[in-house]
Amino acid sequence: MMIALLALSGCRFYQDDAGDSSPPPALPYGACDPVILIPSGVLVDSPISAEPHQAVFGAEPEPWHVRYQWPSMDPSRSAAFLWRTDVDTLASQIRIAPTREWPNGAETLDGASFLFGSGTVGQGEQRIHELRLCETLEPATTYTYQVGGEGHWSGEISFTTPGPPGSFDTFRVAFAGDSRGAYDTWEQMIKAMETHAPDFYVFSGDMVELGVNQEEWDAWFDAGDTVFGSKAMVPAHGNHEFLAQAYFAQFALPGNEEWFAIQYGGLLLLTLNDTVRGNEEVSVIQAGFIDETLSAYPSQWKLAQHHQAAYSSSGTHGSKASVRDAWVPLFDKHNVNLVVAGHNHVYERSVPIFQDSESPTGTTYMVSGGAGAPLYTSQDEQWFSAVFNPIHHYVIADFSAEQVDVVARDLDGNVIDSFTLTAAP
Repeated sequence: MMIALLALSGCRFYQDDAGDSSPPPALPYGACDPVILIPSGVLVDSPISAEPHQAVFGAEPEPWHVRYQWPSMDPSRSAAFLWRTDVDTLASQIRIAPTREWPNGAETLDGASFLFGSGTVGQGEQRIHELRLCETLEPATTYTYQVGGEGHWSGEISFTTPGPPGSFDTFRVAFAGDSRGAYDTWEQMIKAMETHAPDFYVFSGDMVELGVNQEEWDAWFDAGDTVFGSKAMVPAHGNHEFLAQAYFAQFALPGNEEWFAIQYGGLLLLTLNDTVRGNEEVSVIQAGFIDETLSAYPSQWKLAQHHQAAYSSSGTHGSKASVRDAWVPLFDKHNVNLVVAGHNHVYERSVPIFQDSESPTGTTYMVSGGAGAPLYTSQDEQWFSAVFNPIHHYVIADFSAEQVDVVARDLDGNVIDSFTLTAAP
């Protein structure tokens, strides 16, 4: 049977019975927060709080856009589940058990739902349902679940938790970025990436053309509808997301959901935001976060992702100077293996870089901005560029204890680049 704490560790709500809407107590960094509270975004004045499950069904209660996500630094023990229905359906439940105990051992747990749509373009209010299971799952375990409510359950979906932080097994990660406006291409890319059976996905921003346009978000999630219920997507915020509340409403990520870390076995993955409300968020706040996190959580492999590249020879956007000045010295200090960005709609790989010079033990900077957005063909000659190719593409990285084998492919499966990262001695 599932451990009893599951029933106690689902969703809390950002409003008590007396109507107090004061923030809940702060959690340690990286902890799973069962409170469902959607940040305000830049066009909306207030955050959104959630309504608890009620056995109320509207005209279209069948769940769609079901997603499995990581709301904690430790995805081996925590998970979030999101799905859509019509606006009148308040039923927000999940049935879940380790697959070895499904279906007789399944527990039914209550989640919550919320409406969003203020400040968006087009479709008006939308309802999303969400439930977070915090520090209650078993590492390295396959689970089966359904979402919805009595009489209106989704199909059965399975996912597998990774081993605990610091443990190691081989695993595979798929990378992409910049799909905006080209959702047929994005769908083709997901199908191509799935042929490699990645364990999870990383996306370096600019999912949509306009972050407040829900029709675009629907098209983006339609493309991955059969995948993201069982495999987590770790997104970075891009400049085309515009810090819109629609972005925050549709993901469940650790911390403030703009910059955070995830420990996947022997990998420490930092996700950063370079499209910010004020410059100090890059130069001071996130610089401090990078330094503190990489110091506190030594890992076999260290990766960072964000949107606007510190090193790119593209003639359209090129390198982001503020990011290079603030973050690259910290990547040097902590021997980060790989930094992934997008923004420039090309594939590009740098030489290994340390202290702004080529070095065999330095960090590799990769631009993967070819998930469908219009390609940028111009290039400026730069010392740091090893491979530059304006092509729609995706990247698959295989992690072992000794090395990371990285292969970039076009949509036809042709290899356009490959390289290997080796573990520090």
